[in-house]
Amino acid sequence: MIKRNKILFRNIDWVIILIYILMIFFGCMNLYSVSPEKAEKQFIWILLSFIFIFITFLFKPIHYKHIAPFFFLFTLFLLIGVFFFGKNINGSKSWYVLGPISFQPSELTKISTSLMIAHIMSQENIENNNKALLHISIILILPAFLIFLQPDPGSSIVFFSFFLTLYREGLSIFFILYFLFYILLFVISLNLSPWIVVLFLFIIFIFFFLIKKKTTSFIDLFFYIFLFISFSIFSISSPFFFQKFLKQHHKDRINILFQNEFDRKYRENVGYNLLYSKTAIGSGKFFGKGYKKGTITKGKFVPEQHTDYIFCTVGEEWGFIGSTILIIFYLLFISRIYFLSERQKYVFGRIFGYSVGNIIFVHFVINLGMVMGLFPTIGIVLPFFSYGGSSLWSFSVLLFIFMRMDVSDQTSLI
Repeated sequence: MIKRNKILFRNIDWVIILIYILMIFFGCMNLYSVSPEKAEKQFIWILLSFIFIFITFLFKPIHYKHIAPFFFLFTLFLLIGVFFFGKNINGSKSWYVLGPISFQPSELTKISTSLMIAHIMSQENIENNNKALLHISIILILPAFLIFLQPDPGSSIVFFSFFLTLYREGLSIFFILYFLFYILLFVISLNLSPWIVVLFLFIIFIFFFLIKKKTTSFIDLFFYIFLFISFSIFSISSPFFFQKFLKQHHKDRINILFQNEFDRKYRENVGYNLLYSKTAIGSGKFFGKGYKKGTITKGKFVPEQHTDYIFCTVGEEWGFIGSTILIIFYLLFISRIYFLSERQKYVFGRIFGYSVGNIIFVHFVINLGMVMGLFPTIGIVLPFFSYGGSSLWSFSVLLFIFMRMDVSDQTSLI
């Protein structure tokens, strides 16, 4: 047992560990600048996360492979149960509250879905395998749909990060391009008449058909017609879906992207967060105002600055230099996860590692996009940095399950 522990300790990737520790404690420092009380709670949660990390190392990688289906079903039941027993917080019924303890089942579902995807794909190759692709699509759509209904559109979007994992394993790039095109269609259809969008789609379809006329088979033509019809239906239904299924604050956060948040009629309501977030980041200039010297941070002008908008504290107090260093650390961290994933001998570990890296990457990109006005505010936290026990613990467990797989990979999953 002692010999085994020495091997695990020797094989652990200390680059990942070092960056992880630096990020969580630098995040706690910035939280202290925003709210000392919340920083003290976060510090306790950081200490508790080390207990969870220790527990993840008690299990062998093969155990995670075997429990993946049961764990996934358990988290699905938690997602369903939150509609009946959950507490409504900020317009979303996404939390279980048990006395002083509260947690989001969606955070736990990221772990279970990553394990489940790795479990299936370690047994079936998705390349030219429609059956396996269908199974994986159902596994991704089920939790994403349940989370969206809470409604928590931000957390549901994170589940599409798994398509990056599927791409690594052979999924055609066109699936990702289709998804991105649907997002583009959704945005355009909210700002133009959907019928104008359909007309443009028809012109593109005719133009493409004339170019490919000589090489287009009947099956290809049927596929192009199907795409045109599906894109058109999606474009026409997007405004209805936007108006009927999203909460008002979700609609406001999307609409403000196409408005000027500095305008008088927006800056006191829907554009308030974004206005002061940009102001805080810009006021830091090159070197920042200094730790705990951010006037916008101290004045508490930015709502939710301790969670979704924590990065604007970095921008104001540490400036362009500090923000750039933090971004570099995140990119190094994510790149290191990809590197470790690629060197895995076992498919299960590789796929799980890529899922971990992609989840963190999507969170990182969307959160920075939110605070700078490139994406709507959709409740996406900055991993290991934002305030919150649920997110810190889930990201830590997600990461260290993979670290446990990595240290064992040089021998076996057993």
